Amino acid sequence: MNKTFLFSLYEEAVRVSKPKHCLPDYFSTFSKGERVCILGAGKAAADMAVEAYNYFGDNAYGLVVTRYGYENTAPTGNIEVRLAAHPVPDENSVEGAKALLAMASRVAPTDKVIFLISGGGSSLACAPPSTISLDDKLALHKFLLRSGASIEEMNTVRKHVSVIKGGRLAAASKGHNTSLVISDVVGDDPAFIASGLTVQDTSTPHDALAILDKYGFDTSSNIRGYLARAPELPRVTGDYTLVANAQSAIDAAVKKANANGWDTHIISYTEKGEAQKVAKRHAEIALEHKKAGKPILLLSGGELTVTLGDSQGEGGPNQEYLMALANALKGEAGICALAADTDGVDGSKDVAGGFIDEHTLTRATQNGLDINALLAEHDSFGFFDALGSHIKIGPTRTNVNDFRVICIA
Repeated sequence: MNKTFLFSLYEEAVRVSKPKHCLPDYFSTFSKGERVCILGAGKAAADMAVEAYNYFGDNAYGLVVTRYGYENTAPTGNIEVRLAAHPVPDENSVEGAKALLAMASRVAPTDKVIFLISGGGSSLACAPPSTISLDDKLALHKFLLRSGASIEEMNTVRKHVSVIKGGRLAAASKGHNTSLVISDVVGDDPAFIASGLTVQDTSTPHDALAILDKYGFDTSSNIRGYLARAPELPRVTGDYTLVANAQSAIDAAVKKANANGWDTHIISYTEKGEAQKVAKRHAEIALEHKKAGKPILLLSGGELTVTLGDSQGEGGPNQEYLMALANALKGEAGICALAADTDGVDGSKDVAGGFIDEHTLTRATQNGLDINALLAEHDSFGFFDALGSHIKIGPTRTNVNDFRVICIA
């Protein structure tokens, strides 16, 4: 089994998660001739807007905000596409969020609104309350990204330090609201995808404060003062449909693998936890299958985390997972693996992930790499860069979390 085939499985998982594949059928419940306001945010937002324009034509108008480098690949007509920063917001994130709220507030009660939501919306549509500066919000984002907090915890905090998240975007609209969503959240809880811009949320400002306490956020920050008196989240109504997620992506890869004669086993669609710990557990599962002597592919999805602490290493959860997996497998013959993020970006560099096989540890030693030291420093990018074993696909304009496959030949 080689890297090329495992990469083809990853490509299939990405393909079925792209708006062009997963979105058009959901527009068919609307009349092509009716006027529709399109509002959205996320890494897939631009290509989702393309599909809206392909269906509604000039009857669709509106605005979406996506990440730099994730621009639309075809026309969007009267749907404006704005660009902003991810994973840490910038001034364009703030301006985009304000424009989304303003357009939503102008929708007539007789009009229909389709919200096109995907992962990344938390950063791309960032509107802090007037008493909190963008610098304050940036400090919070950077802290949360390095803290080891889960995406659910990060989004709980974000939505209570915002005037657009936690359903507030949908609450601003007087029209009939429909949300079409590509999920990047383990378990697909609507309240956590893009910090729940358009859905009802039951969390409270007190919950956000408890998360900040858990991870030791600066006690002098005025964000704490704001949360102590922050308003409750609004009541939200509207339809909600999930159009793609990790399960649909992995199932597509399984179908392709089976068609090529491979037996498969899904470890989990919703894997969570520290990348190194999950890797050790997956290594044990892989070695058990190897001992049984039957070729098989082990697949998993979800989203892993890396708690950086004071380390200065660069990389991402998929690269760290693979580095730890290689270390735990100890060069076991006949086992290789690929792990990559379906958005094309794993961590701080524009690589999707990486690939390992039975020769990875030997090659690392030959290149003077101390894998244990690199794991301690969380410098997975340096490891795979030195070996030339990165997976690079570029911006995919979608995101349904991690894709991992271990091959036991």
